[in-house]
Amino acid sequence: MRNIIISVAVFLVMITGMFLSISYLNRTSANLQTLNDNLEQYISEDKWDKAYKASMDFTNQWEKHSKLIKLFVNHQEIDNVEMELWKLPQYVKEESKDEALASVHVLKFLLKHISNLEKVTIQNIF
Repeated sequence: MRNIIISVAVFLVMITGMFLSISYLNRTSANLQTLNDNLEQYISEDKWDKAYKASMDFTNQWEKHSKLIKLFVNHQEIDNVEMELWKLPQYVKEESKDEALASVHVLKFLLKHISNLEKVTIQNIF
């Protein structure tokens, strides 16, 4: 009987942890997507000072949240985001509109991809 109670408790802790991590990832991803959308708008309107500040804000927010995200997301996905984040501020700083916009779109895709990979769906279970 004791083994069953322990097993059920461990199972409930795992399920709770899974839903909390997904919730955290969704909130963080939505926040980063908003920053990314603002950054894209600044770049499109050639507001390079605001764009550079927004890219640094994005990078700081990512660094703040990535420590926890790394616990439950594939490291390959994290590495891809971080590689783009190293490029983006330099593209903005040099006012390279095409490269900066391309980098913003890659980040948008990667953030959406990470969120989709962590959702509880039949495809992700099997």
